[in-house]
Amino acid sequence: MKLLPAQFTVFVIWSALIMGLVTMAFVVTVQDGTRSEQSLAATFALIAGVNAALSFVARHLMLGGFRNGTLSLDTPQGQGAYITGHVVVFALSESIGVLGFVNGLNSRGETDAWLPFIGGAIILLLLHIPLPSRFQPQNVRI
Repeated sequence: MKLLPAQFTVFVIWSALIMGLVTMAFVVTVQDGTRSEQSLAATFALIAGVNAALSFVARHLMLGGFRNGTLSLDTPQGQGAYITGHVVVFALSESIGVLGFVNGLNSRGETDAWLPFIGGAIILLLLHIPLPSRFQPQNVRI
């Protein structure tokens, strides 16, 4: 059975949300009550690093077609890819800020516990800003 573009869009968004929940379940599972705040912060930092890297991979895989000319915002397929790709990239970026929020609460609001995560998420979202120039086909030189 072939999925329609709208069905695929919803499936990709759903998959990204499931991955977020699995990540949260992993973090809760590794907490056995004997871990220190520092080990939780280290776990969060590892997850944040993976999510930051994944945001660039997702952007390349899901939105790269605009730069190589195989996708266009003038088509329904291109519009769906544009929305889906950005929702996934933004969710991965925002999740880093959520990790910082939880780490900050766990550390009783200490700035150095949350600022790197939330600041990093803001920087990542700025790096992923959907500038129109990023979605124009690039001339390929051989």
